[in-house]
Order: sequence, then C-alpha cells, then structure tokens
Amino acid sequence: MSVSTFPVSSLDQACTSFLNHVGEVNPSVSHELIRHALRFSWNAHRDQRRKSGEPYLSHPLAVASILSELKLDSVTIAASLLHDVLEDTSVNHEMLATEFGEEIASLVDGVTKIQALEAKSREQRQAETYRKMLLSMARDIRVIIIKFADRLHNLRTLKYLDAEKIKAIASETFDIYAPLAHRLGMARIKWELEDLAFKFLHPESYKSIVSRVVATRHEREKLIDSFATPLRRSLESENIDATVVGRPKHFYSIYRKMNVTQRRFEEIYDLLAVRVITHSVRDCYHILGIVHSMWKPIQDRFKDYISTPKSNGYQSIHTTVVGERGSILEIQIRTWEMHQVAEDGIAAHWLYKGNPGEGFPSRDDRALTWLKNAIEWQKDLPDSAEFFEFFKIDLFHAEMFVFTPKGDLISLPKGATVLDFAFAVHTDLGLHCIGGKVDGKLEPINTPLQSGCTVEVLHSSSKKPSIDWLQHIKTAKARSAIRRRLRNANKREGMELGRKILRTHYNRLHTPTPLSNHVPGLLQHVGLNSLERLYEQLGRGELPINRVMQYFKLHKVRTSVPSQVASRIVETFSGRPAGVMVGDGDNVMVRFAQCCNPIPGDPIIGFVTRGRGIVIHRRDCNQVSLFSDSDERTIIVNWDTRPKGSYVVLLEVTAVDRPGLLHEITGVFHNYGVNVLEGTVRTSQQRAQNVFKVEIGNKNQLGQICGRINRIKGVQSVSRARDYIFVSPFDAS
Repeated sequence: MSVSTFPVSSLDQACTSFLNHVGEVNPSVSHELIRHALRFSWNAHRDQRRKSGEPYLSHPLAVASILSELKLDSVTIAASLLHDVLEDTSVNHEMLATEFGEEIASLVDGVTKIQALEAKSREQRQAETYRKMLLSMARDIRVIIIKFADRLHNLRTLKYLDAEKIKAIASETFDIYAPLAHRLGMARIKWELEDLAFKFLHPESYKSIVSRVVATRHEREKLIDSFATPLRRSLESENIDATVVGRPKHFYSIYRKMNVTQRRFEEIYDLLAVRVITHSVRDCYHILGIVHSMWKPIQDRFKDYISTPKSNGYQSIHTTVVGERGSILEIQIRTWEMHQVAEDGIAAHWLYKGNPGEGFPSRDDRALTWLKNAIEWQKDLPDSAEFFEFFKIDLFHAEMFVFTPKGDLISLPKGATVLDFAFAVHTDLGLHCIGGKVDGKLEPINTPLQSGCTVEVLHSSSKKPSIDWLQHIKTAKARSAIRRRLRNANKREGMELGRKILRTHYNRLHTPTPLSNHVPGLLQHVGLNSLERLYEQLGRGELPINRVMQYFKLHKVRTSVPSQVASRIVETFSGRPAGVMVGDGDNVMVRFAQCCNPIPGDPIIGFVTRGRGIVIHRRDCNQVSLFSDSDERTIIVNWDTRPKGSYVVLLEVTAVDRPGLLHEITGVFHNYGVNVLEGTVRTSQQRAQNVFKVEIGNKNQLGQICGRINRIKGVQSVSRARDYIFVSPFDAS
C-alpha cells in the first residue's frame, strides 16, 4: 500500500493533486466535502512543519490517501484530513462541529490523544487514551481505522525522530496497534505496521532477513511456479475461473517464526504460499479436491476457516501439500470477497455492505465480537494500569474453537478453561459453574480446553465465585464478571460489618441521643458524603473506628461506665457459629484465622481487615506481628463461655510406622466423638507423619485427646500444626 507524495507548496496545487488521486482510486467520494476539509486543515496547520522539514499538511494528506485506497467513505477521508487539528492547533470541538457537523467532529475527537489528565504518569495518560479510543470505536469503528492510517504514515517517516521516540513508537505499535489491526481483520495494515516497527526496533535482524529473502528470490519463484503452473492447467480443464498467485511471507513473521520454533532461516519451509482466489464457496471446495488429487496433503496442516471463520472474520481454506522431491507448500483457497475481508478486515465493510454513511458495521461482522466484549469488561477496570495490562493481554491471545452440546461454536483464547467457557456462554452460567463435561468426561473448572472439544457446563445455584477463580481464567470477560461480583459482595458485607462496628462503639457511650442525630456532623468530620460509604470504609478497615469516635469526644457526647458485657453467637462469613465477644457484645461478623485455628481457651486477639471483617488469631500466632504497629485495627476479643460450637484444629502426630497405627489413632477420635474432616499420612524410613483436620469443642477436650494419642505405642509427639498448608485430594482441582 503506497502513498503518493503530494505537492504542498500551495493550497490550490495540493487540492488538485489530492482530489485527482482520490478520484482514481475511489471515484464515489464527495469532492466538495474533501476540498473543504483540506482547506480548513491547511489554514489550521499553516505555520507548522514536521521533523522532516515538510509542511505539516503532508501528513494529513498521506493519511487520507491511505484511507481512500481502502475505499473508505467521504466522511472518514475528510476526518482524516482534520485528525490533528484538535490536538495540535487552536481549533476546538465546537468550532469543528459548526464547520463540518458532529459526525466528523466526533471522529476527530476520538482519534485525539488525551492531554490534560490529572493522572500522575505518562503510563496513566497513555492508558486513558487507549480507553478513550476503545469507547470511541464503540460509537464509530472508523476512529481506529483513521488511527491505523495515522500510525502507518508516522512509521514510514519515523527516521526523522530521535532514538528514544523511535523506540517508544515502534514498541507501542507491536504492543497495541498491530494486534488491534489483527483483531479487526486488517491484515495488510497489520503486516506493514509489524514490518516497519521491526525495522526500527531490530535493525540488524531486519537487514539480515531482508538480504536472505532477496538472495533466495529466484529459488522461491521457481518453487511457486512448480505448483502454480500445473494447478492453473487443472483449473482451466475443469472450467473453474480462478486466479493463482504466490504469497510471500512478511519479514517480521519470518523473524517471529524463527524465534518461536528456534529454527534457522533455511529451516523455515513456509516462507511463501500459493493463493487461489475464485468466485464462490462451491468453487473453493472443488479446487480443494483438485489440489488434494494432485499432491499429497499433510493432514495436521489442514484448516477450514470458511466453515469455521476466525473471530476477526477471516475466511479461507489452508492446506499444506508435498510436491516433487519433497518440496512443501501451503495453498490458500478463498473467494474474492473473502480475500478483500482478509486483507482489509473491518474496512471492507464500506465496500461490500453498501451503506457508507454508517459508522458501525452490521451485527454479522464477526470482527466486532472482541470489541463489544472489550467495551464490557473495561467498565470493571477503573485503575488505568490494570486496564492497560489486560487490554494488551487480551489483544495478543491466539484463539481456539470449542463447541457447546448443541453444536454452537465458541471462540476462546488458547489456554482457556472450563470456567472461561462457562462465562463465554452466559455470565450467570459462569458465576454458578461447578465444573464441566469435556467430551463426556467430568472435569473441574480449571481444566484447560483443546480446540474442537465439546463442553457441557455443570452449575449449581448455590455456588458462588471466589477470589481463587481468578487464577483459573484467561478471558477478560470472565475476569471482569468475577471481579464485579466479588466487589459487590464485599461491599455489602463491608457495609454490614461497618454498621455493626459503629453501633457497637456508639452504644458504649450510653447516650440517649440516637446515632442518626449525629450523621451530618459525623460525615463532615470524616470527609465522606454518605453514611453507606462510611459503613463500607469502616468494614473494609480503610477508616479507623478511633477516628470516627473522635467526633463524639470533640462534641462531648455524654458517656457512662459500660454495662455488663453481654455476648451473642455471631455468624462468621463461612456460616460457622463462633463463641467470641467483640467489644460490648453487639453482633459483628468475625472469622477465625486459618494460620493458627484458635479454639476456646486459647489467648486470642482480633484485627479489622480490609474486606474480610474481624479476623481472630491466637496471640502467639506468627501473623500477629504484622499488625503490631496498627493499634487502630486491633480489637480486644474474648471467648464466650456459653455457646457450644465446634472448632477446626490441625493435629500433627509423629510416630514410628507400624501396622495398625492409623487405626488406633482414629479410634481415639471416635471415642471422644471427634469428627475428622481430612487427613494425610506420609511415611519415610519407618517414620510416619500424620496430619488430621478435626472438629473439637474446646481446648480442654483437645488436651485430653492429645494425651490419649501420646500413650499409643510408637507415638513420638502430638502437637497442633502451625502455618501448615493442608492439601486435600478433593481440593486439588
């Protein structure tokens, strides 16, 4: 795709030259609109020059030329001539809308980088610019097409910039623009973006590959002809109208394949391919039969992207065959419309759909599936850095195809799991997923899927997502849905916990004045605008309760001696009854730390944590030191002697291994009415190490059990396990 250099020494000369060029490649455009846009851009950029020394208008002219060759509509070409006026001149959005209408003004605004942000770093500004571009694409896909043309011409003239700027632009092209062009099916743009960025980022490797490609040109042309000539004759004899051409591999794709496969240049066999372009799908499959009758196909190198198009809309048949003397060549077969879509992707919409005035292609454009999904998940990533990271990851994912039981096709990134598939089918199905049947075999949620498999999702209405699920997913859609559900659940729990913490501390004041009387002043004191937000920050540990209670001290709210402590049984997040008194005993939500598993009788201490309520630790737990400097988060707690609950304890028993040992140990548990939840046994060199997860009532019962086990023959020690990671065979999935 080449761009002519237009004379820009005078406005009339530039207009005449450009309109003549546009008329040759795209005669249907409005010359009046384009002439008006060109004159406006000329005046706006009148005194500006590029780093090359050329008048600045040469850049918008080159960008508009690229788009005219793609057969884009008049509005897009006019917007490309104006694409830098908001960023680099005194023209504002209102002026542009008045002059050209809101459609063109919005396109230009969508392309314009975000300059005035309160973000602290260049990375944050860059991330927000990408977010703005993404949202602008949702409104009008032509925004990104203009941006591609802009980036392409900048790369063609990159040599005039300093080394640091060159590296930054080339790297950004690899990270964002080339993958985005691939996602939207614009192969021609993608290939040139990659080759130009490759040239500047890895100049020595680029020169080496170019020289080798040139040196082997005659040999490659000879190989192509050995396949193309007999194929043309066979197609003519079958009265099939088709064009047979050679397709060379692009420089960066050669370099990437050499790195991925760790092969030398001479070992890369698919440097080129033969492409057959015809008029109908029926002819495509007819040609495939002819090709396979002439040469032996390599079975695992056959891909039918006509019946199963790629997510970016790409359609073609790929088959690799073995010719004379063992020569190997890929042959691609497609229709002319498929070829146009393969080359220009989403830009081909205006050529084939016949509605050039619409900014967003119709729902049957498969390339937009990724874009629509990206628009959804970006809403759940308010942090700029996190958004940018997931944006890049999602762009680079290679795809595979998985089937539903009904035969529907789901496109997923390679490495996607059963859980990703469930979310791809429906968000609610993903949120309640408990596993799946993969080709009829039961599999857990974290099982990686293979292309071509059939998956049936198993779900339960009682199942809820956990933070661990984020380790088992590859898709941004699944990650976004899980994070949104966890955030909403944590918010509700945090508000409830915060409400109870505040009420508990306020009740200690024993004042007849209701708390509601103090809400306006209290909110002003802590700098918040709603009571719900205050509750949430208290419950998440972000707002110390001491700071809140300072308000009542400053306003001298009457206090008295606390009444007799009254405790209640409270529900933990896991639903287990906990006999713990917090403060004056008002209901609050607590959980027991799994690192030390406190039981009644253990000295304990509580800490307010962010999003997890109050966590109870044994005072001798190693984790307590992490909170030792945070008095505001420390809460005095005591065991309630009234409730008779059960508590989980890990017991480690070390003994000399012998027959019947395990039976005698479990017999002790049975005699004391103790429920064994899980257990592991490891033996080595006549020594047995057993760990049991058991439910007991209190510390006194634990002491009796330990004493009885200690008297078993061969037992060397019995102790409560500390910081022991208990791996259950049932949790391995």
